[in-house]
Amino acid sequence: MAGVIVAAGLAASIRSAPAQGQGSGSGSADPEPPAATDEDDEDGTGSGAGAGSALLAPTDPTQRIAWLNERMAAAVIARPQLAAAKIAYVVTDLETGTELAARDPDVGMNLASNTKVLTAAAALRKLGGGFRWRTALFTGNQAIIDDQGVLTGDLYLRGRGDPTLTTSGMRQLAADLAARGITEITGKLVVDATYFDGVTEPPHFGDQPKERAAFRAPISSLAINRSAITVTVVADRAGPARIAMEPANAYAKLTKKEVTSITEGRTRLRLDFKPKSNRVELELTGQIRVGEGSWDLRRRIDDPTRYAAEVFRTLLAQEGVRIRGGLAFAQVPVTARMLVSHDSMPLVDVIRLMNKHSDNNIAETVLKTLGAESKTTPGPATWADAQTALQAELAALGVQGAPRVENGSGLYASTAVSAHQLLAVLAGAHADYRIGPDLVASLPAAGFDGTLARRMRGTPAEGRIRAKTGTLDKVISLAGYAATTQNRVLGFAIVANDIPAGQRSVVRQMMDEMAQAMVAYTAVQ
Repeated sequence: MAGVIVAAGLAASIRSAPAQGQGSGSGSADPEPPAATDEDDEDGTGSGAGAGSALLAPTDPTQRIAWLNERMAAAVIARPQLAAAKIAYVVTDLETGTELAARDPDVGMNLASNTKVLTAAAALRKLGGGFRWRTALFTGNQAIIDDQGVLTGDLYLRGRGDPTLTTSGMRQLAADLAARGITEITGKLVVDATYFDGVTEPPHFGDQPKERAAFRAPISSLAINRSAITVTVVADRAGPARIAMEPANAYAKLTKKEVTSITEGRTRLRLDFKPKSNRVELELTGQIRVGEGSWDLRRRIDDPTRYAAEVFRTLLAQEGVRIRGGLAFAQVPVTARMLVSHDSMPLVDVIRLMNKHSDNNIAETVLKTLGAESKTTPGPATWADAQTALQAELAALGVQGAPRVENGSGLYASTAVSAHQLLAVLAGAHADYRIGPDLVASLPAAGFDGTLARRMRGTPAEGRIRAKTGTLDKVISLAGYAATTQNRVLGFAIVANDIPAGQRSVVRQMMDEMAQAMVAYTAVQ
């Protein structure tokens, strides 16, 4: 009881930092309401510049642990509006293994995007930071290229799951093929996307089937631009808005472009999809205000493999390479000869993109790649293969039990993982020099970059908290590392579920206060 009284008294002295304003920038201005699960779209609320004076922790080790416990508990108690929420946390000294503070650390929680920490650590452990994905062009071993540049036979395009493949990467493949003197293919363009199976929707992505936002894009072993289409709109004082979709292709066509440039009023844009057989028609309508720059409307596409194939056919034509036959889908023959290839950046850089910006498409592709590289039986990788491989790697990292992790991004109600289990991954990675440095480097730095760029800025925690954020409609999470020197590093996991409506910014303020207390704890020598 005495501990509760002390914590309550301390809570009375804590003042929540004022919430910062809503950020703005290029994006969709659609009039329809936002998705029920908005993933990691951080709104900048939380402890900002000038958020109170620096905390001072006691120098006595025993008193310092008690102080941290009290600060963590007080951050919760000071916010009675969160009484209905489920809040769990754990903080551990990673040098000694001492648990410093905890609340309901064994309760299964929805991690939201902190699931990406599990995906990243597992992939780094199994695949290694230097792993690369290769996209390549092949021809049959009997194919002949004559002196006129005519290739007799089929051209095979094989994808191996590169989550960072873009139009420019495909253009490089087309240019490299043309540079070999090839001007014509007598056969077909045969696409091999059999590294993964044909189930392109990750588990739970069907929970919101009408959502067309890019954060819910499908997964294929041959996909470009993270399985999404971007339409750019720019206002023009002289007339209708300028609209562009790059590149032009046979899969997606803008059949309606009715956007008015205005000098007064609000930008309102709507991009509708009309699915057809093996293609999609897009209809863009609305208005854009002059002087607001460009607006990028980014939407998922339903057939990432066909979209990538059609874009590649367009790029080949632009390089002067003609394909006489049509489009087919089949495996590359084992006797085929590779003509040209394009390698991705190494996994360590892909993981950094994934975690800094909380990219769902990359996370799901990394997870399925983990399944493909771990399976011991022939055939395309399935989501079950991916889940099995993930569980094996989590166990190897020191996770006790079998947490429920059904996809790689944490989107929707796909996880039930305790704070202890999440911390075990952070601790296991920290203890392994093959994983830890790369994982830490991938996490957003408070006040600096990624989804923490606008949080804890101007406080002692700036640059000293490296942590992954997670955001869903009723979920907020923050997990990673707190340190002032390399001699004392804390691992922590804080997760809130069942957040009452309108209280997400309050939860972020609470977590930021906890983070600043952890930094103060590590600052005492």
